[in-house]
Amino acid sequence: MRWSRRGTAVLLVGVVLLAGGVVSAVVGYALTRSEQRYASQSMDRYTSDVSAAVTAEVNRYGATLADMSRAVAAQSDLSRDDFRDITDGLDADRLPGASGLSFVVEVARKDLTTVQNYWRVRGAIGLTLRAAGPGTSHEFVIYSRSADGVPVNPGQDVDTVPVLAEALATARYGGALAATSTYVLLKDRAQAATRHEASFSLVSRVQTRTGKFRGWLVMGVHGADFLDRTISDHSQGVVRVAVNDPSGTDTMVIASTGAGAENPDPALVRERAISVGQRVWRLTLYPTEHLLSGTDHTLRTVAIGSCLGISLVLAVLVGVLAGARNRAITQVEHATAELRRDIAHREEVEQRLRERESQLEHLAFHDHLTGLVNRSFFHERVTQALITHAELGESFAVIFIDLDGFKQVNDRLGHAGGDDLLRQVGGRLSACLRAGDTIARFGGDEFAVLTEHLADPADVRVAAARIVETVGRPYLLDAGPASVTASVGIALNHPGNDADDVLREADLAMYTAKKAGKARFVVAG
Repeated sequence: MRWSRRGTAVLLVGVVLLAGGVVSAVVGYALTRSEQRYASQSMDRYTSDVSAAVTAEVNRYGATLADMSRAVAAQSDLSRDDFRDITDGLDADRLPGASGLSFVVEVARKDLTTVQNYWRVRGAIGLTLRAAGPGTSHEFVIYSRSADGVPVNPGQDVDTVPVLAEALATARYGGALAATSTYVLLKDRAQAATRHEASFSLVSRVQTRTGKFRGWLVMGVHGADFLDRTISDHSQGVVRVAVNDPSGTDTMVIASTGAGAENPDPALVRERAISVGQRVWRLTLYPTEHLLSGTDHTLRTVAIGSCLGISLVLAVLVGVLAGARNRAITQVEHATAELRRDIAHREEVEQRLRERESQLEHLAFHDHLTGLVNRSFFHERVTQALITHAELGESFAVIFIDLDGFKQVNDRLGHAGGDDLLRQVGGRLSACLRAGDTIARFGGDEFAVLTEHLADPADVRVAAARIVETVGRPYLLDAGPASVTASVGIALNHPGNDADDVLREADLAMYTAKKAGKARFVVAG
């Protein structure tokens, strides 16, 4: 009997230890899978953040280049001084990786001397145009501005760089911003081989309002500098990022972000295609050993060790506490399940309350038709801007926009067509202005814009001209085609003014624009 009881005890201890080992293995496997899921979700999030950041930066560079192109096109007789003033805002800190900006024109071989003399008179001192190939026409650099301290020599024949010549043609005949494949910038080729880094250029055509083509603006960008500054805040030191131009022959850049060796798991590698200047780049993210923190691994070790320890204790006490253990476990599981249900219910109720509060807040401060902020919220933003800009000694502007011809569209296409037009106008305003600008619908066909932290108060004229041009383009509505124009009034903040004063000045300037013939902007005196 004694041996039987001892054998039974040994058997029970063995069963408990075996069960403990199995439980430990299951827990370890479950935690490992949880870590893998966490790592996969983290990589998906980093991929979305990084690709969105790269796309946003490229769009910002393109918008800057487009603004400068319009400014160049507006000059009837572009001189070197005009070009210097227009490109004065080009700065490597403001546009990381930007190498410089060049104004390029097309010249027929037979007109080389005539064109050369024409630009020399306008400030291109020492300009010499020599065709590098047999073609009947070539593209030459006339004016240039450096952003990294390395000068660009005027007179360079762009046809010597096929990828750049291809991008010029794409921008000219495609109309939109064009990007080159990777290459070594012309001005870097004269430097030491250590400066021959993979770069690309963004190209915007220069065309007047009447459609006359005048040339191109070309911005050279060092790929590594551009991407390192763009993605460093989003990779958080736990992923490495590579960007390739699949249509090119070389890797554009590999930006190393974060210390540590790469995680060898190929399932965590992510790729994303992004559109850049009528080209497609491939973004690849590689996880590093820091993707999973040491705390996660420690949790797995503690969990497995706890399971084994409990198994040993249970093996010692199994003979006398088996029944009590089973009852205790049942009670604990029941209590845990009840607690989880209570917690889940409370979290569900709190989530519904947060969602309802968010909906009510949105309805209180946004226009239901366009999704833009409403008059009340806009007034608060202007009031706050007066305080902050007075403290900083900076300028901001309020832009009032009234649609010319909206009533005729509403009468012809009905209220549904009018609502469709208002939504499209709101979308165009959001697309053509800065991300930080506040855009509001005041009701009817009136809109307003608050543009803050102006480096130069005259910059608001560029934004206003862009609004007049963007709103004035034809619309294709569900009910049929339509067209309206915009009368725009601008008011800047002045000491002693309150929000109502600034809004009233912008409103009066807008009515002045209407009386002056519409489809234009007026700055309050």
